[in-house]
Amino acid sequence: MAKIYFVDTTLRDGNQSLWDGTGLSTSRILSLASQMDRAGFKACDFIASTHMGVAVKYHKENPWERIQLVSKAMPNTPLSFGTTGRRFVGFKRAPDSILNLVMERMAANGIRRLWIVDAAHEIEIFKKNARMAKAAGIQEVVAALCYTVSPIHTDDFYARMTQEFVSCADVDTVYLKDQGGLLTPDRIRTLVPAIQANLNGHPLEIHSHCSIGLAPMVYVEAVQLGIEIVHTAIPPLANGTSQPSVFNVEKNLNHLGFENTLNMAVLEDLSRRLKDIAVQQGRPEGVPAEYDLSYFDHQIPGGMMTTLKRQLSEAGMAHRLPEVMTEIIEVRRELGYPIMVTPLSQFVGTQAAMNVMSGKRYKLVSDGIIEYVVGYFGKSPAPINPDILDKIHGLKKTKEMLKKPFPQPSISEIRKGLNLGAGISDDEFLLRFALTGNEVDVMLAAVGKTERLAE
Repeated sequence: MAKIYFVDTTLRDGNQSLWDGTGLSTSRILSLASQMDRAGFKACDFIASTHMGVAVKYHKENPWERIQLVSKAMPNTPLSFGTTGRRFVGFKRAPDSILNLVMERMAANGIRRLWIVDAAHEIEIFKKNARMAKAAGIQEVVAALCYTVSPIHTDDFYARMTQEFVSCADVDTVYLKDQGGLLTPDRIRTLVPAIQANLNGHPLEIHSHCSIGLAPMVYVEAVQLGIEIVHTAIPPLANGTSQPSVFNVEKNLNHLGFENTLNMAVLEDLSRRLKDIAVQQGRPEGVPAEYDLSYFDHQIPGGMMTTLKRQLSEAGMAHRLPEVMTEIIEVRRELGYPIMVTPLSQFVGTQAAMNVMSGKRYKLVSDGIIEYVVGYFGKSPAPINPDILDKIHGLKKTKEMLKKPFPQPSISEIRKGLNLGAGISDDEFLLRFALTGNEVDVMLAAVGKTERLAE
């Protein structure tokens, strides 16, 4: 039988889905890195722009240094960076010059694998980002088929998108990304063969969340259908809204006779050490979720659910979460069924929260929704509700944006606009482009203090 390969998601998606992305600092990750490198993973889903922002804002750490240090500590395991192909760190659309520089700096700092997810499945976005990544020296480019439930996203849709992806010479791998944990064993039996028929020799990976408890069963079905690469996490950063546990998936696949490359003794020790961190920090441990039909309606991805709960709690509105989730369903339908994946899931969630808090729907419209309607993040899968579209088109900001194409300034022009001198490195420049100057200043001061104390 085929050998199954595992991609670990603990450090990025597990951390994001269960610990709000804030649970693991650079020093914590480095303390685990040598063991992670010996665990037998095909790759490590390591960082995305959201985590880079968290490193600066929450940990006061330089995310570029994190990539450098961990890539050196894990020479046998390629580290992955994830991009939506249209933005960096924040949720605003970024010009191509920024995205190209991001690819160059990722490769220079040690990233060897890139996954691209575009909620609109716009093939030119994939091609452009894949081309930039390969030119920068990134070894493997993975294109994501984002799964969702809607009248638009059928097996035929995903089959056509697979054909488009593999027609790009710079795409090495395709992965089925189920960020909402919505796949079922029945659905996978028709979807995976439709994708496989159009892969043209490219590998197919599967990535799901345990939000409704079905992902472990889906993985078993997927592997029996021929998928040989699965994404899992190490407890306590598995289950819940995270990925399936590496122990559960390995046990089930081993029972079916499939071999793998994992070192289970190393993984057991890593799990114990992560549980110690959870206890020290008072962090929750992922537990198997009960089946919840509401996920098929709101489709909130695992990495967003904990953030939404935290943000409402910080605003003193935790008790209104059920209202917000109901409103999310309606906003998504009105906006043409956008796939609930970054950044569109955040746009929909933010608008729903604004509708609930203001007491009047679309009294206030978020910048993200305006950018979505204007087309900065691709076309809506289905037509937007005409009444909502008219309301948004009537806003001053929307009218101004519709008058001109999305700006594409050069790096030198952006540097000049930010009043940055020639001595600012590209790494620091990218952080200053995406974050506020004060956030970067505070981080650099903290990093400098730590370095002085260590001398």
